[in-house]
Amino acid sequence: MLADLSLEQRALAEYMSELSEKAYHAGWESGLEYALWHAVIGGSSAYGQTDLTREQPETLKKLSDRCGGWIISDDANEERFIPADEWKTRYEMYRAQR
Repeated sequence: MLADLSLEQRALAEYMSELSEKAYHAGWESGLEYALWHAVIGGSSAYGQTDLTREQPETLKKLSDRCGGWIISDDANEERFIPADEWKTRYEMYRAQR
């Protein structure tokens, strides 16, 4: 939940939500955290009804580096911070299942 996040974590969560709004008109589209991370690591910039600019994944990376992790969302906790190592493991498991 946003209230439980530090200022740096909240900045990342809010930026991710802004991108979701632009692409899907939804505050947090399902799979947002995976799609945006894919763009951060050099994958496709196509997302929903938009293409991410070159600067948007760079901004996501900077925000992620500042807080030391990534933001995910689930039904129980809404937005939640995950440390970088845990996130990268989670992302690799997600990609392996696809």
